[in-house]
Amino acid sequence: MAEELGTWPAEQALMLVDVLQRAGLHPTAKRVRDGVVVTVPSDEADEANRQLLNNMDAIARAAAKPAGIPSAKRRVRPVKGADNPSSDPRALASERMSKIARPIGLILIATLLLGVLRNPLVVLVVMGGLIYLIGKRAQRDGGGGFNDPRRW
Repeated sequence: MAEELGTWPAEQALMLVDVLQRAGLHPTAKRVRDGVVVTVPSDEADEANRQLLNNMDAIARAAAKPAGIPSAKRRVRPVKGADNPSSDPRALASERMSKIARPIGLILIATLLLGVLRNPLVVLVVMGGLIYLIGKRAQRDGGGGFNDPRRW
């Protein structure tokens, strides 16, 4: 007849079986819905309980740190498309500048073309319209104005 030592999480059951085997006992483990059931033959039950009590700290530590994944070498990979708070602010600034590069180029080209026409009223109206459109795009994309705290 077998004596049951309880149902354990997988990491702790592995450590318990290892401890019992080092003590010369013959444990068996069976995975169930709630974890792993560890049993020993009835004639080894007293020694198994003694080993369990003597090595309880090692068994508890096995649950705290999953085997196979050293915590010091584990790297977190950034999720593509997610906000990355550790990003370099300079990289973010260059990204914002690349977004407004096309509108600035259009303003310069429009200014040159209108300068050729020599009509100051048309130049002012077109410049005002382009500045308005760039401002709207910046607001829509989340870039605030001069008082935006994200700028600082």
